[in-house]
Amino acid sequence: MPLRLALEEHLPAVNPLSGAACTGTDTDAFFDGTPSGTELAKRTCMGCLVRTKCLELALDRGDRFGIFGGLTADERRMLRRREARAA
Repeated sequence: MPLRLALEEHLPAVNPLSGAACTGTDTDAFFDGTPSGTELAKRTCMGCLVRTKCLELALDRGDRFGIFGGLTADERRMLRRREARAA
């Protein structure tokens, strides 16, 4: 077995969203659907270092609820439609 693969077996998995702005916050706002909750969640996402990765993961998973990467579920649906039309 190559050394790199042997080492990877013993290393903890890296969290692609490590350092997210929402870490340690009350995430209820990301799922409550109220205008104030949506605004708070989106404001939290705006300065996040992993916002793009978060959005990418939500799109890949097909998340149908919540704010991910600064977009609501409806906004993510519209983005997927636009991308499908462009392809």
